[in-house]
Amino acid sequence: MNLRLSVTAIAGWLFADLLLAFAIVVLGTQEPPPLPVADPSPSPTPRQALERRFVKVTLAIDPDDARKGRRSAVEALRRAIHANPGLRGRKAGIVLTFGAQNNGGEAFAHDVNKLLARADRPLFADVATRDFQLLGASGGEVMLNIYLFYKT
Repeated sequence: MNLRLSVTAIAGWLFADLLLAFAIVVLGTQEPPPLPVADPSPSPTPRQALERRFVKVTLAIDPDDARKGRRSAVEALRRAIHANPGLRGRKAGIVLTFGAQNNGGEAFAHDVNKLLARADRPLFADVATRDFQLLGASGGEVMLNIYLFYKT
């Protein structure tokens, strides 16, 4: 079998092969893109980590006083916090508050959490809080699990 190709077909394939070779040469000779320049004086990013162990504080507060934000509730909270020497000069990151109340311990815990900054502003500035029901305790009992930042 004698197969003959036209001159136009051969020229087309030759042109395609030359174009591919040219593209490979051009891509191979280009310089790589410049690397990003690092800032010579990066600003330090503050890193704070919480200690794994928490400080436990238990006390009794009148739920009505806590709900209304009365001074007696704040003072009871302040006394309980200051009675723990491990909290002096520290900063809290997270406080889990457990409240015992017949009709809504979580609401009671929330009311206590609103008083934390008034009881000790340096300790509880910008603290994250969570409210929980304290089961098996009498009404008005509060338990705080305070997670502190590592000392710097």
